[in-house]
Amino acid sequence: MTRLDLVIVGAGGFGREVLGYAGDAAQRVAGFADDNPRALDGFDLGVRVLGGVHDVPVSGATGFVIAVGDPAVRRSLAAVIEARGGRLRTVVHPSAYLGPGVRLGDGCVVCPFAFVGAAATVGANTAINVHTSVGHDVTVGANCVLSPHSAVNGGSELGDDVFLGTHATVFPRRVIGRGAKVSAGAVVHRDVPAGALATGNPAKARVLFTDADPEHRPEGAD
Repeated sequence: MTRLDLVIVGAGGFGREVLGYAGDAAQRVAGFADDNPRALDGFDLGVRVLGGVHDVPVSGATGFVIAVGDPAVRRSLAAVIEARGGRLRTVVHPSAYLGPGVRLGDGCVVCPFAFVGAAATVGANTAINVHTSVGHDVTVGANCVLSPHSAVNGGSELGDDVFLGTHATVFPRRVIGRGAKVSAGAVVHRDVPAGALATGNPAKARVLFTDADPEHRPEGAD
């Protein structure tokens, strides 16, 4: 492998999309890490599954990006990679907009036509999907997943492991607690507690687990 090689963790649909994004960003992909060696059967992608995440070769010439849409799984996979000495690497599609002063943590995926506004901070291993908007001065934690067409307006704060469904909207200066999930189409007018599921417009939040139990996945998590 050359020092430019990238391994995509997860050979499902999102992984195949990230393969295209990496190519558009002129990042060379060595292959996929997936526990299913036949995950790419039927797809002619020019790369293959190299092995499971626990046994794919790791070296200083390899960077990893996680292509999974569940925050808890993203966190777990990142822990495995880092424990094996691997490094997370960010993929930003060239059509995405990053404003002045934006800070991205290692291992982020910023998909086509995403917007990240001025002075926003995005934590490590977070996925910002297509046509998603992260407003100015927003803070997004690690391992988050922001689904297509979701919007986080200026000055808001998302904790670690937050999931926003498609077309979810967060009003300015709102706080979404660690591990919370905002369902598709929901509009967050008020803060959402850690471990809660928020649904509707205006969104109503129901706590599904306490922050003391971060390993418990929110009910209905994708």
